[in-house]
Amino acid sequence: MHQPSGAADSVLASARRAAATIPDTAAARAAGFVPIEELGIPDRNPFQGQHWYNGARADTLSDVPLGAPAFVMFAPVDGKLQRIAVAYAARLRIAAEPPAALGDDLSAMWHVHVMCRLPGPGGRTISDQVPDTTTCRARGGAPFPRKTAMIHVWTDVPNPAGIYGHDNPALPFIVLGLTPPTMAELHEAARSREVRTLALALGETYGARLENAYLIEQANENVALADSLRAHRAVLATLLAELRRADRDHHRAAYGRLAARIRAEGAAVEGIYERMATPDARAMLQRQYEATLTTSAML
Repeated sequence: MHQPSGAADSVLASARRAAATIPDTAAARAAGFVPIEELGIPDRNPFQGQHWYNGARADTLSDVPLGAPAFVMFAPVDGKLQRIAVAYAARLRIAAEPPAALGDDLSAMWHVHVMCRLPGPGGRTISDQVPDTTTCRARGGAPFPRKTAMIHVWTDVPNPAGIYGHDNPALPFIVLGLTPPTMAELHEAARSREVRTLALALGETYGARLENAYLIEQANENVALADSLRAHRAVLATLLAELRRADRDHHRAAYGRLAARIRAEGAAVEGIYERMATPDARAMLQRQYEATLTTSAML
């Protein structure tokens, strides 16, 4: 994991103090946070956990107060939802620059969500994480007048991508009690892709999947494909039990063989999502899948 700079260390300490006031989901709800799934937003990304949102804390200024994170994030570590991180947010005009720092840390890198209203019945809304709104406009949509700039701070679990990492590829391993990957593994491109592919497949064992995969499965009406998806998930569950034993026993050869089989099952699951999808949804899934497997710019 990256060693924080002095400024990052100060931000992390402030974020941890803020997180300490929200120790669990009950405290989060009492403080005005709600799961964004209750707002109709898919939220089981295996590299991010579940976001709980407090709209009153999503500032419209670029100088975001460290004592008031807009999100607290949870994941089912050992089967129980546990706090893993917080996130700060600023709701800015579409043309505005994202914040240049978090607190005094100029190295903090923000990411942007642009909401897009698509044409057609119901005016479906999608999130397009490109500030120039190209994808939104190309599909005939209209971007919302404000975008949300966000930054995660991993207060409670290690992230080999750094404390501000957009994704945490170690999270599925942590959730499942497996030895997480190291920073070194994520800096070598081929090895990083292997680790991330394994992590995505592991997410399927506890209901974590990419947002576009979730939407595709929800819309699916092909019973045969749904049955096939369940069969592959059952295989993944069996392989996970064996992987845990190999990890516990430090049996590297067995672990490697099982990891390869799990990645293959994950690829089969990805193929089923693509067969379920419309051409448009398939393209969006492939884009998200490739971005997730690519080494983060925040490393």
